[in-house]
Amino acid sequence: MFKKLLSSIGIGAATVDTRLEESACVPGGTLNGVVHIKGGSTEQSVDRIYIFFNTLYKHEVNDKTTYSTFTIEKILLNEAPFMIGPEEVKEIPFTIDVPFNTPISVSQSKSWIETGLDIAQAVDPKDEDSILVKPNQAQQVVLDVLDDIGFRLKKADTEMLPARHRSGRLPIAQELEYSPNGTSYGRKLDELEVVMLQTESSLDLLIQVDKSVHNLGSLFADLTGTDESTHRLSYTNAELTSPERIRRDIEALIERSI
Repeated sequence: MFKKLLSSIGIGAATVDTRLEESACVPGGTLNGVVHIKGGSTEQSVDRIYIFFNTLYKHEVNDKTTYSTFTIEKILLNEAPFMIGPEEVKEIPFTIDVPFNTPISVSQSKSWIETGLDIAQAVDPKDEDSILVKPNQAQQVVLDVLDDIGFRLKKADTEMLPARHRSGRLPIAQELEYSPNGTSYGRKLDELEVVMLQTESSLDLLIQVDKSVHNLGSLFADLTGTDESTHRLSYTNAELTSPERIRRDIEALIERSI
């Protein structure tokens, strides 16, 4: 009885450790691993095993910038409750899909897997594992084009996506901020902000052009925020095999904006 009481407050309770086959993944890909559960000093009932796909997003709280956890997806691993005996070890293999639009691991962007056991009348054990999210093939095409044009990634943040751009997607999106890197654009614009919104069959680019301040007229535009113009480019997966077209489209919209 005393052991059960201790387990209910987390002393001598079951523990969980998720072991990933590899920590790197890509949006739209899969992540494989095993949930390793070890019983404590007394028998306990594990009602549910959850895996949370988490990331950090930036937002304002009382006029101050802060970062909070956003759960991209919550995945239930077990069909029914089960008992775990004292010192007993159970291993539950899993394969989970990495959601499209999961932020790429650059700059301030961070994602991780959290595993939790739902144990009745007890402190729920949990485990966290960092993951490295690399660009998938379609995203890499866009990133290579931006690099080829002459833009350098300055920083990246994940923020809440305006409702008009969600369309069934995640309510968050990663914004990549680029600066001109020794090109002719350096005299005409301050930065390029790029958001990639992807599905299984397509990828949309939201591109915002922030013009440079070079005269009184453009200074006024900068102060009022009217120097920024946002464009949307949409591509099917087949069209994403043509970097030349994407480059022409991006260069054309920049020229129209400056």
